[in-house]
Amino acid sequence: MSHRWVPVSGIALAVLWAPMAFVIPVLPDLGSAAETGPFYRAHTDLLQVVILCVSVGYLPLLVFLGGLLQRLREEAGDGPLPWVVFAGAVMFMTALNVALGLDAAAALLFDAADSQTTYELHTAGFLLAAPAAFAGVAFFAALAALCFSGAFTRWLGWLAVAGALANVGAVGGVLSLTGPLNSGNGLIGGIAVPLGMWLAWILLASVAWLREPAPLARAR
Repeated sequence: MSHRWVPVSGIALAVLWAPMAFVIPVLPDLGSAAETGPFYRAHTDLLQVVILCVSVGYLPLLVFLGGLLQRLREEAGDGPLPWVVFAGAVMFMTALNVALGLDAAAALLFDAADSQTTYELHTAGFLLAAPAAFAGVAFFAALAALCFSGAFTRWLGWLAVAGALANVGAVGGVLSLTGPLNSGNGLIGGIAVPLGMWLAWILLASVAWLREPAPLARAR
């Protein structure tokens, strides 16, 4: 049963978090307070639904990470890399959770607060997520090394390498509120591509994992 539940949880996570990957690219530039208020006025309900979906998604995320850690330790032994994968995921996702909480506050307080407060909460949410970029790099780098060692197929290792590179750029979000480096929807510093790589790796790894024979069947 556990052989199935872990990859099924990964697929459920990808489904629940997919709307977030589509919403982030259309967010207003963080340097424009004038655009933030109208965006929340037009999309408050949508943002609340997306944040709710992401919040529910943390449950299958924890199931998937627990199963992933178990598998990586079985394949790699008691070395540090499986724990780097786990710790990197927890650090990155904790920062994301705090960021989502600030954005939820901006949505809930929009009618009661002035537009400047909404802008500050919205901006703080994304700036909090930017410093966690290298937690994402650590996750994917360790994962790539483990995949190349046989924990998963090699093509998932190359996908992890791409994920590490995508997360490097997101640290640029701490440098600017505007242009390609802004952590909201910047082409380089934005969070959309790093999150997209997380979802892509988890989804594809879960599908590959689900298609594997059960452990007892592999042992025969």
